[in-house]
Amino acid sequence: MNCIKFHALLASKKSRFQIFILGIIISMFITSCGGGPVPEYLKETKVDVSIWTPKKEVVFQKDGLNLVKVILPLKNSSELMIASNKEVCQLVNYELNPDAAIIKHGLSQVDILKNESGEPSYIIGSGLWGKPSAAVLDMNGQLKWEKYYGYNAMGMAAVLDDGDERFVVLEKKDRGLLFLDFESGEIVRKDSLNKLRILASADFSGDGHREILVGLAETEFAIYDGQLNELNKVSLSNDYWYEPVVTSGIKPFIVLSAGNVLDVYDSKLNFVKKFEAEGALSPMHVSAATFLGEGPDAPFAAVYEGRGGWHVSILYVFSPSGELVYKEILKGNFQSITSVAQGDKMEFLLGGRDEVFRYSFQL
Repeated sequence: MNCIKFHALLASKKSRFQIFILGIIISMFITSCGGGPVPEYLKETKVDVSIWTPKKEVVFQKDGLNLVKVILPLKNSSELMIASNKEVCQLVNYELNPDAAIIKHGLSQVDILKNESGEPSYIIGSGLWGKPSAAVLDMNGQLKWEKYYGYNAMGMAAVLDDGDERFVVLEKKDRGLLFLDFESGEIVRKDSLNKLRILASADFSGDGHREILVGLAETEFAIYDGQLNELNKVSLSNDYWYEPVVTSGIKPFIVLSAGNVLDVYDSKLNFVKKFEAEGALSPMHVSAATFLGEGPDAPFAAVYEGRGGWHVSILYVFSPSGELVYKEILKGNFQSITSVAQGDKMEFLLGGRDEVFRYSFQL
């Protein structure tokens, strides 16, 4: 074999080896980011358990809405606010309200704040990859302010009240928390508490002011008030793979998942109830949950989300005693669920991609 052919062979073998190694790296990356094959039993949409049989219907569809993040019932039970990671719109009897503008925004994490009268007042959120790090809009879609702090502040933008002032709080990587004035967006103060993961903001104490739920470690969570006083804390022994979610409704509950374990804590981080999410495989995790009435002695609904590349969800409904009474495997991602009161029926709304479903159970 001459030198040219020998070197060509070496190069070809080296290239194949490099491609082989690259393939392994790519495969590991895809798997770690949510790839891998979908389990067989999740490939087909179906109802697995139906001890309680609901009426299911699509009540709202809109192209371009994308993934519904918030479904907010208003004072009039026929009116709703729908916030996705692209738009915010108002519905009347599940139709677009012709008198209300569709608000377009660039926020991947979005929330709607209510005023003291219970009416929607502001839209707040953060964008994908921290673009923007935080933004506040009014209900006419007018931007009050937005701030960009780059890749070091890509977490959730949370609202926090200290009794006198309202802030938007950001987690700045390895530099603690930034407190932004709610009206102007200017930095009011910084706090050196670092390695906190902001998970949610809600009125956990019931005093009319918002506090924040944070992660202190992988399995340790706490609630802080506006002065960053630690109100409550819980340390868990199980390896909870994903972050907790806060239930919709006036009284917030905190829901954590670890595989098929589904635990509910009250707003003081006291354990109140355990459910078994039959068939949920780690790293599937709860993405939204609600009590269907005054919890914790009410039926409970939760939706699990598949890992990134699966785009599969599982809906669970439990009786007040904790019995699994309905289970459905769904195609797609679902990240919002809200109970709605309708006379002698138990109903909830489930938000997916470009659509909202209504489930009705006859009591």
